Amino acid sequence: MSLQFAALLELMRRRPFATICIVLVLASGGGAYFLWNDIDTQEAARIDRAKEGEGMLDLLVGASTQRTELAAVRDTTRRIEDNLVIEANLADNNWYFYKFEEQTKARLLELHPQSSPPTEGAALYKRVPYTLRLSGSYEQIMAYLIAIETGPRLANITAFSFTRRDKDGTGVTLELSLELLGKK
Repeated sequence: MSLQFAALLELMRRRPFATICIVLVLASGGGAYFLWNDIDTQEAARIDRAKEGEGMLDLLVGASTQRTELAAVRDTTRRIEDNLVIEANLADNNWYFYKFEEQTKARLLELHPQSSPPTEGAALYKRVPYTLRLSGSYEQIMAYLIAIETGPRLANITAFSFTRRDKDGTGVTLELSLELLGKK
């Protein structure tokens, strides 16, 4: 053995931690270089598949219709994503219901956020439940209900109950349970 190699082996025996760290750094560097070279290959394959997909879309008879529908689906998906409820943001969530109160002149007597049920691991969204109680004329209550159904946030009405406030008047009370679609 050469003198330099013997000195290197002696140094490695005296400093095992430093030796292990150097070996790990060299192995990690080699792995990073290998992955970096593979990124270019994968990017070229992705570009080829994208070109093939565009070529097939151009050959289809209804390509322009499919492009229009795809744009509409992407726009709808974006609007849904923009209007998802964030469960922890109580002020914004409550304002959503009070905004309809101002528009319809129905009186929001009670608003209670409920705890969300557990979601499966693969679910993209979660249900954010609320219960509320409204008071007003039949027209005001129906306008409020329509505003919730046609509002920007997706709502699923799970239960409701209409009761008349007084026997000879037009006053109505609505108790409503609903779920809004929220971010997971």
